[in-house]
Amino acid sequence: MVFIPTDDGQWVNEGFERLARLIQDYDHNLQLMWIPPDKRTRDDRKPYVIFDNQTQHIVTYASELDSPEDILTGLFMADNKHGDVLTRLEAMNNAKTLMEQKARMDQYEEEMDKAEFLHRSKINYLKMGKDESTGKLIKMDDERNRI
Repeated sequence: MVFIPTDDGQWVNEGFERLARLIQDYDHNLQLMWIPPDKRTRDDRKPYVIFDNQTQHIVTYASELDSPEDILTGLFMADNKHGDVLTRLEAMNNAKTLMEQKARMDQYEEEMDKAEFLHRSKINYLKMGKDESTGKLIKMDDERNRI
């Protein structure tokens, strides 16, 4: 982590300085501000603030523990002029749900293949690897009971 000096002699994380420039490039009305330790109040738990100069309102707060990438992502996600946030969140949730469903379906199909193999097998058991304590093969019957 690299720190750079500010005009008032304080040191600021290089990533946050880069973030400030990115925010200015993204929207010239937005500005990343830092509250120096001696100017913070009890309510200032997060010393970084993204401030909208046009509306004179605070857009979001950030702490030193938040990564600059996460702060910029949050800013992009909250910006309605670059797309509908609700639509993006719904798409993200749908994608996550579909991935989880597909994983469950794959697991189900794998279990069905094992069950079908057991049903057709003359020996009627599966070798499921080695038992670490004894070193012997683990054998399972068609009801997944250890033999």
